[in-house]
Amino acid sequence: MTSSKAVKFARKALEFAWDKQFPVDPKRIAAGLVKKEDGKDFKIVVETKSPFDEELGSASGYAEFREGTPGSFVCAYNGLEPPYRNRFTIAHELGHVLLGHVAPGKKRKRDTTFNSNGDWDEVDANAFAAELLMPEAYVREKAKTMTDISDLASFFGVSPTAIKNRLKNLGIL
Repeated sequence: MTSSKAVKFARKALEFAWDKQFPVDPKRIAAGLVKKEDGKDFKIVVETKSPFDEELGSASGYAEFREGTPGSFVCAYNGLEPPYRNRFTIAHELGHVLLGHVAPGKKRKRDTTFNSNGDWDEVDANAFAAELLMPEAYVREKAKTMTDISDLASFFGVSPTAIKNRLKNLGIL
């Protein structure tokens, strides 16, 4: 997978499940989608976890396929982190699900480094999350009239660091 494909997947998710309201709600997007796997449709469930939960450990979140009847894909996040961080984590984990990084028989996808160096799945999940929460067309439009980083971050519901990175990656900053 390349990041450009991850961006296309995010745009499709927005097309199918976004209500066009800002900030984009990744929980609502996940609830509005199903993941097809081996000809079957599986729900995508978003779960809040405690940082004391063994499954979460020191990670902000994880994605996995949960066996059962009927089985489901799970995007879990640390409920004690700031809301803007949770939104990015949910979007990132949703990226792992939709990009096929987790599937029946594959182990849980959990990144504890907050760093995507050398792991293309993490690079792609970050690209997916950035496009989902800060769609390029809207970032370009808003950046013309809203020049304060804090205002942009607030509008998109992300951290100032996330919007700065997005603006840099789009060649705006």
